[in-house]
Amino acid sequence: MKPVYMLDFSVFKPPEEYKLNHDAGIVNASRWSMYVEENAQFQLKVVEKSGLNRDGTYLPPAIHPTFAKEPKYDMKTAMVEAEMVMGGVVADLLEKTGVKPEQVDILITNCSIFCPTPSLASMLINKFKFRRDVQSYNLGGMGCSIGVVAIGLVRDMLQAHPNSIALFVPAEITTYCFYPGRVKDYLVANAIFRMGGAAVLMTNKPSLVKRCKYQLTHAVRVHTGQDDAAYRCISWGPDPEGVNGVFLGKDVPLQAGIMLEAVIKAITPRIMTWGQYMEAAWFMYNKKVLGNPAYKRYVPDYTKCADHFALHAGEQGGTARLGGCPARLLLQQQAASAEQPALAESSGRGSSDCPMR
Repeated sequence: MKPVYMLDFSVFKPPEEYKLNHDAGIVNASRWSMYVEENAQFQLKVVEKSGLNRDGTYLPPAIHPTFAKEPKYDMKTAMVEAEMVMGGVVADLLEKTGVKPEQVDILITNCSIFCPTPSLASMLINKFKFRRDVQSYNLGGMGCSIGVVAIGLVRDMLQAHPNSIALFVPAEITTYCFYPGRVKDYLVANAIFRMGGAAVLMTNKPSLVKRCKYQLTHAVRVHTGQDDAAYRCISWGPDPEGVNGVFLGKDVPLQAGIMLEAVIKAITPRIMTWGQYMEAAWFMYNKKVLGNPAYKRYVPDYTKCADHFALHAGEQGGTARLGGCPARLLLQQQAASAEQPALAESSGRGSSDCPMR
């Protein structure tokens, strides 16, 4: 497989006035017609348990208690946020790298819930006037795994198109995810979904290799949709009263932990050190050949074969997942701790998350 590199990236930084103070937000939201004190206190408890910074996350004006007399979450209003987030972060990245829109050969966007027509990819093509022959794709409806899926698509597209530049733009448009109903499994998304987006330039151009920050060595994907519990734990659609929203079931942390463990198991043989391969061989010899019951399952010390861990913490129970999955895989707390401040400052951004190593 030909090498694929990341030239550079940018992360969307909302305007400071969009920062949300949760205590003031509760007071301001009390004037909304949908306001219910019990539900407001429930969402505040979710914020407290999730590890979010009470004063450090951002909401768009249309659903921000400080700016909105009543929340607006229609598709037209959501597109305003999409243009701000995705357009802004792409402009920043192109300026930072000096790459011109006409130099982009492949454009891939993703947003799980907000999937308008024309697509978000088409919106960016119109805004930046990318070439007529740009290979564009917009991924949707695949939840927080969509960033991993998109990275795999970027890799495959660059394998098929040598000497090319790919622009990858992940985002989750918070406006369209807003839920005005009263069912708690849907209200969780209101408490933890915040503005977020990024832009990543990836390439296989030999002339750009020296400027690139990282090389993509592995992109592994595991699908647990065969399991009914995993398939149904997150969805978008109407509640029992017919009000649309993001449903986050109580077993999301459990299913996410199962998924993360499966993914780490899949990637492990590709990143182990030579010493760990020898340890694994000795383990298997004692278990299979000698039948020694003391040797049950080999788990390497991941801190010796990986420098950083970015375990996704986008939805309900992010902190629980960070505490559970690494413990089962014998990860040291300091190795997995980098995601904690990211969660605190950015909150759940759904498919805008794009873990890279």
